[in-house]
Amino acid sequence: MSNEQELEKKYRELDSIKWELHDLLKKLVIKTNIGEIYDDYTDTVELSIGDITIYSCAYYHQIDINQGGNEINLDHDLETTKIISQEVKKRYEQLQKTKEFGRSKIKTEDIFNKSFSLENLEDK
Repeated sequence: MSNEQELEKKYRELDSIKWELHDLLKKLVIKTNIGEIYDDYTDTVELSIGDITIYSCAYYHQIDINQGGNEINLDHDLETTKIISQEVKKRYEQLQKTKEFGRSKIKTEDIFNKSFSLENLEDK
């Protein structure tokens, strides 16, 4: 596979993950009332997980995060976007299990307040 083909494959995968993540973030904000969906043409969703705030803009098709005051754009970062997507999915599944089994002792906030690591993020 040529470099051009590999690059195209990478961006197609990134594009798919970004749309999936945006939809999942919207579901989470609607179900939990944690975070925000901006009421404007951008369809931006904001959700915090641990010490990371994720911003997903459907209009501009962008994913940005804020960690410790550092804003990072993930438009070309497949690996970090995958990590965030997997973490959001994992927490969504935890939320589903909590609701499914009626575990009222585990609060929604507890699921989303746990920190997680984005390795090598400082190097970007």
